[in-house]
Amino acid sequence: MFIVSLIFLAAGVIALIVAAQNAKARVVAAGETPNGSAFRRGTNVVISRVARWVAIALFAVGALLLAFTSFFRQDVGQANVLRDWTGQIVGYETAPGLHWKAPWVDTVTFDVRNQRAVFVTEQSLGEGDNIGGAPDGPQITVQDAEGVTANIDIAIRYSLDPDAVIDIYSAYYNEENLRTRLIFNDIRSVVRSVPGRFDTLDMLTDRDAVQNAILEALERRWEDDGIIVEDVALQEIRYGESVTAAYAAAQEAQINVQTETAKLEAAKVSAQQKVVQAQAEADANAILNASLTDAILQQRYLDTLKELAASGNLVVVPEGFNGLVNVGRD
Repeated sequence: MFIVSLIFLAAGVIALIVAAQNAKARVVAAGETPNGSAFRRGTNVVISRVARWVAIALFAVGALLLAFTSFFRQDVGQANVLRDWTGQIVGYETAPGLHWKAPWVDTVTFDVRNQRAVFVTEQSLGEGDNIGGAPDGPQITVQDAEGVTANIDIAIRYSLDPDAVIDIYSAYYNEENLRTRLIFNDIRSVVRSVPGRFDTLDMLTDRDAVQNAILEALERRWEDDGIIVEDVALQEIRYGESVTAAYAAAQEAQINVQTETAKLEAAKVSAQQKVVQAQAEADANAILNASLTDAILQQRYLDTLKELAASGNLVVVPEGFNGLVNVGRD
């Protein structure tokens, strides 16, 4: 834009010079022809005036373009590197709003908002990922600590440190180079290396631990690169059918063991309850037997006879007989 404005300014100046020279030449030519001098002078004045207005218009456009190149607008979530016409970096800007700059300084804009990098199964490359948008690459193939191969679908959210845009520009020139030369390569490298710390069962059952390990590894990797890891979403870990079948069988066996263990514990509790109940009954009987003395038994015997007599019953107690015979009346 700066070059274009200079071209318009130069064109305006040149047009003014040419118009002045042309007017001077035509005035001289008109004075040399007495019969047509008045007509030619009139014609010359009209032509010179048009040329001057064209020159002024070109100069005004150039000045307007020059004014526009002296300001730039920056949106929220953007940072700009300021670079002069020689390619030297002269500063950077992180605050949103309208900013002044020298007309010969260009801006290189970086998006410092949250961005994402998604790698999913190859079958989904033409269909988009499961969080909306096109994936950045195919699934990542890894090996766990036991040497078993798996495929991982993963989504990384990251942002750029606004104060690091000069270093990013110096190293990668623009965001596209940053993504292809650093971010994508590092994601694949880290995602391939981290599963080597986990065995197959942990990979299948403790996904959060694997996910957190990837996040921490990326944070360490990008600590000095001006890249901030916002979130790691480990969407899927896919093992081969033989591995998943073996894992399912192991899970079923584990469930059966847990079921039988629960049954055994229930039986033990039931047996303990019966023992406690039997012990309680035995203790009660022992206490009752200990309380039944001869005097108490004799008193209960007499009390029973009284109750029977009060009801109109005839009780016969032969001598030496320890039982009772109830003879009802007619």
